Amino acid sequence: MRQFATVLILVALFLVLVGSRFKASDGDKLRTVSRLAVTKVRNAMPPAVNVIAPVDALRKELPTRPDDAVRARLAADKRFAGVEFKVTAEGGTVTLRGVVPNADVKRLAAGVARNTVGVDELIDELAVPAK
Repeated sequence: MRQFATVLILVALFLVLVGSRFKASDGDKLRTVSRLAVTKVRNAMPPAVNVIAPVDALRKELPTRPDDAVRARLAADKRFAGVEFKVTAEGGTVTLRGVVPNADVKRLAAGVARNTVGVDELIDELAVPAK
């Protein structure tokens, strides 16, 4: 939290300097102040291992395969509550199977799958029951 506050203060100071009558000769002063500020922020930060570990843990939790990403997006979307999808993938080609209540849900599910990172091609095998 201290680091965030420090960065906000530095940005505010920068905006004040830029907004005021800033002369070209003030560049050296600004450079000196920014070096001191960077040094103080760097010293206030925890060691790199303590910062990187939570980021790596979060990265491991995120889906990396296209089928996992599509499955996660469909499961998180409230519009598809109660609909079961079977998602498989070979490389960037994802196959979407299941039975959906109507054509609108089919169109929405296919759109979500197509717009997922890592999906190059979608094979839509969703079925809509006949009325």
